[in-house]
Amino acid sequence: MKWHQKLFFKVFIVTWLVSVLLMGGLVYGLLRANETNHWQALMETRAAGYAQLVLERQEASSDLRHRTDLDRNRGRFLLRMTDLETGQVIQDFRRPIPSSDVVSFELLADNNRTYLIEIPRPEQPLHLDRMLRFLLSIQMVLIIIMSTLVALFVSFWVVKPINRLKLFARSLHDEHNLSNRTDPQLSARNDEIGELAREFDEMAGYVEKTLQARQQLLRDVSHELRAPLARMQVATAILEQQSSQADNPLLSQINRESEQLARLIDQLLSLSRLDDKSLTATSTIEVKSFIESIGQQWLLLYPEHHLQLDVKPESLNLTLNTGLLERILSNALENAFKYSPEGSSVSVLVSRQVNALSLIISDQGPGIEAQHLEKVFEPFYRLNDAIEGYGLGLSILKSAVRRLNGEVIARNKTEGGLELIITLPN
Repeated sequence: MKWHQKLFFKVFIVTWLVSVLLMGGLVYGLLRANETNHWQALMETRAAGYAQLVLERQEASSDLRHRTDLDRNRGRFLLRMTDLETGQVIQDFRRPIPSSDVVSFELLADNNRTYLIEIPRPEQPLHLDRMLRFLLSIQMVLIIIMSTLVALFVSFWVVKPINRLKLFARSLHDEHNLSNRTDPQLSARNDEIGELAREFDEMAGYVEKTLQARQQLLRDVSHELRAPLARMQVATAILEQQSSQADNPLLSQINRESEQLARLIDQLLSLSRLDDKSLTATSTIEVKSFIESIGQQWLLLYPEHHLQLDVKPESLNLTLNTGLLERILSNALENAFKYSPEGSSVSVLVSRQVNALSLIISDQGPGIEAQHLEKVFEPFYRLNDAIEGYGLGLSILKSAVRRLNGEVIARNKTEGGLELIITLPN
């Protein structure tokens, strides 16, 4: 996931932008309102002075100095001055002005008479230079800092519990322990995060019960099938002894079907036992001789094949669960021998990596189509009905690898054939 796609970044950017716009707009509006009030008070003061000049002109209309001052300020002010006692308009606007655009105040003149002074409401257009000065001001710097802190707090507050839920879900997958539950602090919350955590717990509990029921079913069915299968094999053997025909085709068919059924039961039991947490016994083995002994067992069933074994270093020793390792190698070799043409070789390459053991089992068979490479590890999955087997071999192999906290992938070789790459921690 790229950094700009993460929820933390998205929440941070949205919160930061909203905070900057709201706080910046509020501060700018307050500053502008304060400037407007200051400008209006200044205009009222100047208008009062001009009105006093008008009154002095009336009292001393012959005084040249007053006339000159009045003429000098006449173009600067638009005002209406009304005597509140007589209602006489002493000076009026040169053009009509709506009442909504007029600011009025009362003036007590030096002659102890009260006048109503009305002036146009001062207008302050939005200048770009004023906006630029505000954006570069110390107030805007403080706003950006505060917005960043608020955005960081909100982002951590929202994303942190989600990350904890993500780690919980990942632990279910990596540790394969469905008995794990979310942090009690998360599930105890009364908001949507708490509801989501409780839903996670319920889901994990349901999956755990389902898998346990499946494993129990596999064990019960396998055990229950063993007894009638054994009785059927004994009865078949007795019939073969009593039969007058040396090679009865019906009895041979019964024997073949019984053997297949026995192999299926063994695989089902192996699949159910691999999830048993009690399988923890370990021992130290010499890797090359261990693999050779397993390979010889399969070469007896596939004598027309060859086994190429390469262990690096040749005297490699390991301490791990030998039962699980034997199941891994046995199923991998069986799959490789089964789908390789007669006269071909199956190779096993073992090497020690950094804190890991690498096993590569490759054959010279037809390989697998790319869309099936992941699905072949699923239980009972077969590429087509013409293929022998029950689709459990690679599933058992993957379960055994998983019990050893390893990984396995299947891929086609460029020169043809399939290879299983198994990595086990060591």
